[in-house]
Amino acid sequence: MDLTKEFEGKVVVISGGSRGIGLATVKKLLGYGAKVCFLSHYEETGKKAMDELMAINPDYEVMTFHPDLCDYKQVKEMYAAVEEKWGKVDVLINNAGVDSGIFLSKMKKSDWNAVMDVNINAMFTMCKYGVEHMYKKKGGAIVNTASVAGVYGSSMGLPYPVSKAAVIGLTKSLAGELAPFKIRVNAVAPGVVDTDMVAGLNDIARKSIGKTIPLGRMAEADELANAICFLASGAASYITGTVLQVDGAYRPANTMN
Repeated sequence: MDLTKEFEGKVVVISGGSRGIGLATVKKLLGYGAKVCFLSHYEETGKKAMDELMAINPDYEVMTFHPDLCDYKQVKEMYAAVEEKWGKVDVLINNAGVDSGIFLSKMKKSDWNAVMDVNINAMFTMCKYGVEHMYKKKGGAIVNTASVAGVYGSSMGLPYPVSKAAVIGLTKSLAGELAPFKIRVNAVAPGVVDTDMVAGLNDIARKSIGKTIPLGRMAEADELANAICFLASGAASYITGTVLQVDGAYRPANTMN
């Protein structure tokens, strides 16, 4: 299937779309002819991303919002604005996410809640109100960003792997609930991706991570965008409830032979 035609005229909403994997996905979708509404937590990062997109092609059909993703009213208003402008919602990509490196002994409840709000509670809200628009057109696709940390766990930063395991559970469960409505729900589980989340790592840390990845390198954001676009497209028409690990065969160091 030619993805360059698959997304022509499709309307996509993507959270966490102003940088990293999200922005790479936005660029790819716009290049394929989609109409994209991308969400960012901060107004300034959304504006910076929009300026970058307009520099690529001023004729892109794209808009941005920066709602509180856990605020039902703000999320409903965002979807209403998208439908008013473009008439529908075909694809929802839940990509917003945050990490935490705080050990359990030092973690405050507010630290835990901050990660859970962005990584799973916001996803619930986005799905709850997004599917209402997909019901109208009798079909759609949802792609969630999980993580290999949700598959294997992690020795630090407890809220992150827990929240990503929840994303996997949500994906598999929602796929069954929404299948009768022709709405597919899948997830990607990235390994280590060379984005600003790992930009501060020194060479020693990067080499250490590389030893856990048989392909010998981190993923590029564009490689995750390829996987997301595939799952959102008609090329994946019989795939739902699947978590696609895009990780270079990564395995935690303590599981490597």
